[in-house]
Amino acid sequence: MYLLNWNQRQQKIEASFGGVITMSEARVFADELHEILSERQGSLFSVSLDYATTSRLEEGVRDIFQACRERCCFAGAAKITFVTRDENEAHRLISTRLQQVLDGSEEYVAFGLAA
Repeated sequence: MYLLNWNQRQQKIEASFGGVITMSEARVFADELHEILSERQGSLFSVSLDYATTSRLEEGVRDIFQACRERCCFAGAAKITFVTRDENEAHRLISTRLQQVLDGSEEYVAFGLAA
């Protein structure tokens, strides 16, 4: 289950996940995100994707999340923030996307440490 919302006041696309994320759910999410991104073309916006409270991610869901991150980048997102389930996952993502983290376009924070 997920909630996907456009926060007009903050100019932010907010996605929050809970429970088990299945591949079919992740695909539907990616399609809905694509629609929202299409509406934001040419505007300044950020993205927050929070899956910290999920109980499990089916195999392949992380790949869809990575594709969504790339789609957000190409759509012009000023910043993309991922809220992960634990510090180890946040550190792993930071190390694989270090340049983007250093230039401020991406942020990876662990559950409980998110602002």
